[in-house]
Amino acid sequence: GPPRGSASWQALGPSVGTVPGPVTYTGASSVVSGRITGLAMAPNCVPGRCVVLVAAAGGGVWRTRDALAATPQWQSVSQGLPTTAIGSIAFDPNDSSGQTVYVGTGEANGSSDSEAGLGLFKSDDQGDSWDPVAGSQAVARDRAIAAVAIDPADAQHILIGTAVARHGMAGAYGGRFTPPAAPPIGLYESRDGGEHFNLRFARAADAVNPSSANGSDFFRGGVTHIEAYRPAGRDSAATQFYFSVSSYGLYRTSDSGVEQVFVSSAGGSALASSMARTEFTLAPMGKRLRIYLGDTDASGVADLYRVDNANLPAQALSAAGGWVRLSNPASGSPGYGVYSFCSSQCSYDMVIASPPGRPDTVWVGGQMHYDDIFRFPAYSNGRAVMRSTDGGVTFTDMTNDTAQPPQGMHPDQHAIVFAPGAQEIALIGSDGGLVRNDGSFVDTSAYCGAAPNPANPDPNYRNLLGTQLANCRHWLSAVPKALYALNTGITSLQFQGLSFDPANPRGSLLAGTQDNGSWIFDGSTWIEAVGGDGGQSAINPLGSKIHTYTGAVGDIQFSGADPVLGWDIWSVPSYQSPSSEAASFYLPLIADGRAPGTWFVGLQHVWRSTDDLGGQAYMDLHCNEFAGDLAAPCGDWLPLAGPDGAGNPGDLTGAVYGSDKTGGWVSRVVQAEARARGAARTSTLWAATRRGRLFVSTNANAASEADVVFTRIDGAAQPTRFVSGIAVDPVNPLRAIVTFTGYDAYTPTTVGHVFEVIFNPATGSASWKDLTANLGDQPILGVAYDPDSGRIYVSTDYGVAVRLPSGDGEWLAAAKGMPPVAVYDLAIDSFTRTLYAVSHGRGIFRLDL
Repeated sequence: GPPRGSASWQALGPSVGTVPGPVTYTGASSVVSGRITGLAMAPNCVPGRCVVLVAAAGGGVWRTRDALAATPQWQSVSQGLPTTAIGSIAFDPNDSSGQTVYVGTGEANGSSDSEAGLGLFKSDDQGDSWDPVAGSQAVARDRAIAAVAIDPADAQHILIGTAVARHGMAGAYGGRFTPPAAPPIGLYESRDGGEHFNLRFARAADAVNPSSANGSDFFRGGVTHIEAYRPAGRDSAATQFYFSVSSYGLYRTSDSGVEQVFVSSAGGSALASSMARTEFTLAPMGKRLRIYLGDTDASGVADLYRVDNANLPAQALSAAGGWVRLSNPASGSPGYGVYSFCSSQCSYDMVIASPPGRPDTVWVGGQMHYDDIFRFPAYSNGRAVMRSTDGGVTFTDMTNDTAQPPQGMHPDQHAIVFAPGAQEIALIGSDGGLVRNDGSFVDTSAYCGAAPNPANPDPNYRNLLGTQLANCRHWLSAVPKALYALNTGITSLQFQGLSFDPANPRGSLLAGTQDNGSWIFDGSTWIEAVGGDGGQSAINPLGSKIHTYTGAVGDIQFSGADPVLGWDIWSVPSYQSPSSEAASFYLPLIADGRAPGTWFVGLQHVWRSTDDLGGQAYMDLHCNEFAGDLAAPCGDWLPLAGPDGAGNPGDLTGAVYGSDKTGGWVSRVVQAEARARGAARTSTLWAATRRGRLFVSTNANAASEADVVFTRIDGAAQPTRFVSGIAVDPVNPLRAIVTFTGYDAYTPTTVGHVFEVIFNPATGSASWKDLTANLGDQPILGVAYDPDSGRIYVSTDYGVAVRLPSGDGEWLAAAKGMPPVAVYDLAIDSFTRTLYAVSHGRGIFRLDL
């Protein structure tokens, strides 16, 4: 438990994720929530009483009792779940009351932040409470349960599909590993209601080993989808289960075991495992079984297939025989709309669904086609989701509705369910939460051509020609009349980092999220100020703000007068040159708290700007996102050189600093907290790399970048693992608490996750003290140090812990009031005694120290 008398965490949300019109793809304001991995609709759903459960990637389970309402009311229903990382969810079809539901923990979408889970859980009260399914722990703990299916003829017969997932992703993005000794992945079966599970099917040994030596399992071999099938008119026949296996194809159970019915074009390639996936949906047609199937080749290109009678021997079903390819790479052809529908990230976002009883209808979801919409005129609405009503011959674009400006879908689709009795109504889950269409469709294809009145042209007309015109007419011939964002009340944004305004640390925050941009908090309200992916951010003492996208690209804003339109884009020069430096997906960034206008970012070098990236006049004129001419370089960054002041030696990942722990990029750049009481005035800067190097510079504010000197202070006794956090003591900036992610099991000769490090500039060396104690072998994601109390706070995949200076060195829960969610970073303001926890799935939390 937490220390006696401690305060509780306060959830800051956002529970209403407001996105202003200028930030969306369409110009219409919207509301978003975090990534959805699964949807489950109660079997007794009717208008006015339609229970839907949402599986959020990092945010647990959410429930509404009326998903068809204009504004559904949402409730978090995760009580009893020991993790908020969710991969799958399903109602028991044997329970007509809709009370019995199963949830599989752990996300299988193949992203670096797809968290491993802790097994299968069951609820008998629609999610009010959850209990572990006993036998699942041995087979699914530390993996993702990507799919769960219950035999519609036997509630005791349960199948789950497991896949690779990781732990240990940190705010600066890195350090994720498969937990050591994770069980083999594959299809598991229970005949006794989950008391015991047996491995029914698994692929090649390299896909199912309990973990490779360094925890870097391939994504291939995971079972990502399962559907039960009972042939019509054969009540006595055993239920068949169809299931897809990443990189390998489609399989089904049979009396003799398991047989393959579709061979993936990826061919089980390890190189393709980060892109490849096979997904499907069953669409029974009386005594025949139609299947729609999406599959990727070894280069990540997706095709769509159909077979009209899967009730054939397995040898009769092959891509060259019983399966018909519906997609077509020829622009202008009917099948072009779903060719490469998830681009090169199909292992992440790929979903195929057909409404029950409507086998001619199929919906296909994947990645947004940015090339279609980031041009003028756009020749689709984005093709994030496509729909066919003629068996997959032609498709229309579901991404935008007919409003002006249109409400649009978010990129990256993961789940689709249909409303019973109104199966033209789909609920669709993506990286931006949940949307629903109204069930009616409108032909807007006339807008693809020329405006009928050239003298008074309507800007909605696209004036397309040739194959682009043909494509557009196909895709816009039946678009949703209306789309509704259903996210108000779902608190599940996956935050990556957070900064606060030193002049208003409790009322002015800037925070980045996975695929939902960077958000501004004014003390009461959140808005998404910038779209895309949001990473690290910083606010300097004069109030200018920087946020980052992915890589060494971001924006700076000099005035908060317009939090949306005032952003100027920048990039680090070396990141764009032919000899680009390596950089984190979300790179480390800080503002110098003692030198307004000075900023530091980490690639292979630490880069510095001392003039607000060129200054407001220059940046506003040339680099504004909406009005800049972009004719000049944007971002005045120079590399800190290093020990000999000669350029390359400043590469903290390179050989000049030794032959060990080379490669990668800078994982952290940190200074002491400038506002803490008793803080020293210093130009000391700490930096670290993804391979475990640790550096100190005592002259980071030298007038010339070439004069800045870094001293490497780690050695062979310290872990070769990702340095996830550095908390510098503001009273003694040569002392810091340093954290590592990863697992001791993969570096058994160099163990530990939390260290006190004290640098001696006279000797150029440092002392290291291991403080890990009862934290055990788990990744540590972030750290904060409170100089007033001497307490150390660390974050993990399950919350925040604290170490008291007066105790016995053991770690306690920091406070009550936070679910078991991954906390990617911590931020502290000692002056106002405020600690922020950056959760990757349940929003931002604040603790009064």
